[in-house]
Amino acid sequence: MRGNLRLEVLVNDRAYEAHSTYAWVGGGTVLTISTVLPERDLAVELISTYVGHPHTRTVVTHLMLGPPGRTAQIRSIERAHEDLDPIEGGRECAYDHAQELIDAVSALGYEISVQLDEGTFAEFERVE
Repeated sequence: MRGNLRLEVLVNDRAYEAHSTYAWVGGGTVLTISTVLPERDLAVELISTYVGHPHTRTVVTHLMLGPPGRTAQIRSIERAHEDLDPIEGGRECAYDHAQELIDAVSALGYEISVQLDEGTFAEFERVE
């Protein structure tokens, strides 16, 4: 199952174009969320993958690409399945992805806010 996430991104108090998608694979145990900010002065992409099962911890991998000239960064963490469940907790994964985007862009020296559209969660709940 695939779809688009609707979100609003402000960088230094200016609206930025953002393209976000999600995809569930692996029988629904793997959720990938990708957000691209294609602005010329801040072209970045964040890809977050959540792999989990009710009998395991959830493994989260965040891959940050850009801005141009900057080395790609990747990190993985484990979270309790009850705290971050890619099978039935798409909302929590979307918020985690948004927070990772905020942290990554803030580390570049920008002020950023990300607002997820409530319609996004209606789509997630239909899939779950």
